[in-house]
Amino acid sequence: MTTEKPIQLDFVDLAKTQTLSWAKSVNIKLHNIYTVIPFVITDKSLSVWLFFETDYLVNQYYQDGTVDKVKDHYLLSLQKMSYPFAYLQSVTFEVDSHENVEKNFEGSYFYRLR
Repeated sequence: MTTEKPIQLDFVDLAKTQTLSWAKSVNIKLHNIYTVIPFVITDKSLSVWLFFETDYLVNQYYQDGTVDKVKDHYLLSLQKMSYPFAYLQSVTFEVDSHENVEKNFEGSYFYRLR
């Protein structure tokens, strides 16, 4: 029996790698990117969680437009890989800090993403 996997899985690892590499090259303190993909094959959504190093940086990056630049870069990475347009419209972003995960979620990204 073959089980289908969500199409999003074909794209998220490469988009993550490309975005983290780009952020590092332009000195953006992006700690990590996590994605949440629905278990239902027909659900086109993709939730992208951007974790910057500190709470201070999250606030600064919102103010200076860096958060939007990172979001745009991630979406552009997906587009360049021919991520389906209907799926691209269902990508959402959440932003937090590694510092917050350490302080309030016992250092567990699993707890934070729940």
